Amino acid sequence: MLWLILAIPGSLLTKSYLSNGISYDEIMHITGELAGRFLIISLVATPIALMFPKARMSRWLIRNRRFFGVAAFAYTLLHTIFYVVEYPLGQLVDEFADIAILTGWVAFFIFIPLAMTSTDVAVRRMGSAWKKLQRWVYLAAIMAFAHWALLGLQGGEQSMAGALVHFVPVMLLQVYRIWKKRQLKIIAG
Repeated sequence: MLWLILAIPGSLLTKSYLSNGISYDEIMHITGELAGRFLIISLVATPIALMFPKARMSRWLIRNRRFFGVAAFAYTLLHTIFYVVEYPLGQLVDEFADIAILTGWVAFFIFIPLAMTSTDVAVRRMGSAWKKLQRWVYLAAIMAFAHWALLGLQGGEQSMAGALVHFVPVMLLQVYRIWKKRQLKIIAG
């Protein structure tokens, strides 16, 4: 059921874009924001569970964070497809050197193996290596933030303020997660 709920916006957006209901700029903005928000949800699950270990919402987030991570990839893929389809290859190659665009590509390429290994089968087969690979999500998140923020500096529909509003709380929660896990190790050790 969660997969269906997470897929509804993408389906509606694609239909609207293909029927000229929304513009290219709108579809890029919305798919990028959805990708960022689902990534954020997947990243805040652990810090929230550490803050509120007995809360039902914490347990639900932990149980479903992989769904949100895969949804973040799906919306990143949709965002990338619209971008690639919109421009001729020469322009794509020219823009690749733009740091705002390059950071988006780096995030996208990091997401690919993470999404491909986000199945129960991959988790079982990879064992502890799965968790090591999945930690690359933090670099992908930094690149996604940089992509969003740098595009904001260039103007247009995006704004740097939007990137900061979305990612600063995540960064603070990740600092808390690291601190809390160290505290728990000290207590246990």
